[in-house]
Amino acid sequence: MADLTLDHLTKSLRDALYVGVGAGVIAFQKLQVQRVELTKQVTTQLEDAKGQFGTMSSLFEDRVKLVEERLESVEARLDSLLDEIEGRLPEQAREIVKQAREAAKDARGQVRQLVNRAA
Repeated sequence: MADLTLDHLTKSLRDALYVGVGAGVIAFQKLQVQRVELTKQVTTQLEDAKGQFGTMSSLFEDRVKLVEERLESVEARLDSLLDEIEGRLPEQAREIVKQAREAAKDARGQVRQLVNRAA
């Protein structure tokens, strides 16, 4: 009878061990599935974010180009007006205005370079 109880105990312990190992394998497989699903979800979200960033970047570049075009138009009109005014000034004043305009043109060029680098 002691052997029967020992056999029963051994069988019960073996069954419990098999159930524990089986439960561990199932839990590990579930974690693997969740990892794969999470990876897919994060990859999808990352691709969506990249797409949105690309769209916004393109939109920003278009806006910058539009602003540059409008500024060039305004600068052309302003230069034309200043040419006319400069032609009416005495020689000494004309030279000072010419130097100021060249300095302003250089400053505008530097600002454009900084904006283009940032874009």
